[in-house]
Amino acid sequence: MGQIHVAGSVNIDVSVQVDKRPKPGETVEGDDLDFVLGGKGANQAIAASRLGSAVSMIGRVGTDRFGDELLERLERENLSLTYLHQVADEPSGTALITIDADSENSIVIVPGANAALAPEDVTEVPVNADDIAVSQFEIPQLTIRAFFERARDAGATTILNPAPADEFREPILPLVDYLVVNETETLSYSDIDHQLPLTTAQIIETCENLRAHDSQVLVVTRGDDGVLASTPTETITLDAHPVEPVDTTGAGDAFVGAFATALDDKKRLKDALEWANAAGAAATTTKGASSSLPTPTEIQQLIP
Repeated sequence: MGQIHVAGSVNIDVSVQVDKRPKPGETVEGDDLDFVLGGKGANQAIAASRLGSAVSMIGRVGTDRFGDELLERLERENLSLTYLHQVADEPSGTALITIDADSENSIVIVPGANAALAPEDVTEVPVNADDIAVSQFEIPQLTIRAFFERARDAGATTILNPAPADEFREPILPLVDYLVVNETETLSYSDIDHQLPLTTAQIIETCENLRAHDSQVLVVTRGDDGVLASTPTETITLDAHPVEPVDTTGAGDAFVGAFATALDDKKRLKDALEWANAAGAAATTTKGASSSLPTPTEIQQLIP
């Protein structure tokens, strides 16, 4: 086993439960207001750490009250924080999350200090051939590119979760070994004109359109329809686990963190997908993002 390095966002998640999400110009009443540790980078790092991997978190928080609190919470998660620093004159990243009665969410991201994570901050991280480099689209793309170039030079494995969906402004895709997206993101990054929901054949076609090099694996999470992985030689499909969702926030991050851990454990691709698929399902059964990230026991309970 090597080490998992996660270059990504660290946020304070401000979440509120509502019966229905407000329409434009509408005010609705909410309850269960929470302030919790979040950010796709932090969530994925915590998910991998809770599942037994050695994880280094690379990121930035502000020097505000939230920044101090975020560092304190991350220190409890058995992460290496050598490359997580506070920056002055920037607020900590914040996510405003509204969760409705159907457990669906709407999220507004304020990047804050996450936008200050620069290429020189990630290139100084020691990466080895057995390591895994993970990133997402809540930090600057120029930084992600530098991070993956550093990982590739070392012979490490790279995983990109390009979420929230945004156009590729840097040539990052050729540096990616495993691209993890949901159906909506798949369409965002493809030149193919399909409509949601996608059929299995359409997802396979879209993956072929997206593949940037001959060894790249594309993993598409499909919610209630499970998971599809497209490699240059095969297609793997898995059914969703029948759970009663409470909050879908963080489910995708649980998937990515668990997937990285499974690859770190040298699991076969299908076994890694099954592990990650169960982790994503387990995360929906608890409120919150980081608070919902599952333990190995919780994942194992969903795997026959």
